[in-house]
Amino acid sequence: MVRPIVVLDHMTGTGPARYVHRMRPASALHRGAPRARPHRRVRRSCAVTAALLLSMALAGCQGSSDDGSAPAKSPAPRTTSPEEICFDLVSYWAKQELRGGQNSGSGFMQKGLSNGQNTILLAAVEAGRAEQQRHGTTAAEKLMERQVERGCERRYRNGTPTEGIWQ
Repeated sequence: MVRPIVVLDHMTGTGPARYVHRMRPASALHRGAPRARPHRRVRRSCAVTAALLLSMALAGCQGSSDDGSAPAKSPAPRTTSPEEICFDLVSYWAKQELRGGQNSGSGFMQKGLSNGQNTILLAAVEAGRAEQQRHGTTAAEKLMERQVERGCERRYRNGTPTEGIWQ
């Protein structure tokens, strides 16, 4: 039995029927029957709309000043000196060692330190432990920070060491 098939608007799937198809039964629509494709005009208008939106977005990204001159450049990012990196790393691990914190006692490579930075760390922790017994943890941390700062300044006084990455 052939039943009439009402095909709805192919763009939205709703709305009034565009045509009535009487050649296939209703179940044929679900068995690989060809689907309606959008018209070329619709595709073209979608492409034009996308291009227009993209150009508007890109035009909004360009900076300009009120007088028409070029926009001011943002300042260059600040670079961290090797001495500062050394101080930050070594003082962090010195405090961890003093407190017996997480990963204290692990190898210097696991901590991200070079051999030279590890030497500074060991000297600072040794002095810090002695100071901790005499005057407490706060005094020990201050002493370690001073020692680490001096050690890192000495180490990087003439630039970065060139003996190798772990020196």
